[in-house]
Parts: sequence; C-alpha cells; structure tokens
Amino acid sequence: MNANDPILKFTDVTIATTTRGHAGLDHVSAQFRPGTLTFIQAETGNEPLLFADLAEGLLDPEEGCVSFQGAAWTAMPPEQVLRRRAQIGRVFDGRGWISNLNVNENVTLSQRHHTRRPNAEILAEAEALARAFGLNELPKIRPALVAPKDLRRSEWVRAFLGQPLLVLLERPMQGVPPEHLPRLLSVVQEACAREAAVLWLTDPGLPESRDRAERPSALPPVTRYAMRGLNLVKMEN
Repeated sequence: MNANDPILKFTDVTIATTTRGHAGLDHVSAQFRPGTLTFIQAETGNEPLLFADLAEGLLDPEEGCVSFQGAAWTAMPPEQVLRRRAQIGRVFDGRGWISNLNVNENVTLSQRHHTRRPNAEILAEAEALARAFGLNELPKIRPALVAPKDLRRSEWVRAFLGQPLLVLLERPMQGVPPEHLPRLLSVVQEACAREAAVLWLTDPGLPESRDRAERPSALPPVTRYAMRGLNLVKMEN
C-alpha cells in the first residue's frame, strides 16, 4: 500500500436491512484515508448502522466489496483476517464486554492476545489513556458493576490502545456527560496525527455531531456523511 491509499474502502456495497433492526445499504461507496476523521450520521428511526461490522469483516456485503489495507475481507485467509482485525479499535454500539472478566482485563485482552508486548507496557499505555479520558484508573471490577459513563470511557481506552490503524466509534458519547467530549476529540486528534483513520458513527442530536466550538484547533478537517434511507450522502461541513 502507498501512504495515501485508503485504509478502509467500501465499493458499491449493498446489504439488506437486517432482522436486528440495522439499516441496510444500497450501492454505497466511500474511502477512509490515513489521517482522516469521518462522521456518519444515522437517520432518525434507523440509528443502528452496519458500517462497523462491515469494516471489520464481520459481515459480508450481498453485493460490492469492503477492503482493509487494500485487500477485500472476503479474499483473505482466516489467519490474515485475524492479524488485520487486530489493527482495528472499536467502541461498540451495544454491549462489547466479556462479563466474566474485569474491565481492565477486557481492555487489555486484545493486545495481550495479538501482540508480544510485555504486559506491563500494555497496562501502562492503558492507564495513560484512562487518565487522558478523565478516569483515575481502569476499573478492576466486572463491567456490570461500573457506572455507564466510566464503562463507556473504558471502552474508549480499549479502542485506542495499541495505536490501531482504524478506529470505529459507534455512538461513543452514549451515556457520557458532554464535558468529556474534548478529551475524546483530543485523542482522536492524536490518532489522526499518526495517520490512523477514525470513523465516528453517530445519530442525530448528540453533541459530537454538532458541537464545533469544543474541537481542538488542530483537529483535521472532518468529512461528514448522512444516511438517507439506504443511501450514504456527503454533507457540507
């Protein structure tokens, strides 16, 4: 791959609306390049989106192709899929926790499993991110016992841990007071500065979709899309 090639690319992707209530896509094409931040706003009544599952190769389109680092997910052998998926961080729209692990164990699990980094190094990075997000430390108790705003910010830590190439943020401010938004935007800025692509999936009315005054001044230009039915429409900034 060349430095300016898209990290993630949707080419004429079509998938029907699912029984889980996720909105489908109709011949959607988009590219997400290194160092970019992209917002995709859901349509009221169709808030759950399939972009993150498609982006990770967890869901195959019925037509078209989703490529990560220049290769279609459907063309990769299983071991390559696992290696490349380890380069993606994600905040999940729904529950994304293993219930019988403490939050700190959940947060560091992928790095401990997919890399050879010393555990102490992984934990030190995780704790530094936790402080950046306003947490005193990562919770060392089960997810069910953690306040929603702290659990969501712990998920932010997991998403950015290990400097992933692609960060998928599904409604990341859900359950989090608006005053924490600048902290998240600051780390997004750092990720874009190191040439990651950040894809922020939001829904109407949330502060991340409208609040420009709180953005750090060095945040890269934002590309905005909105869902209109099954179509993805580029918006004016």
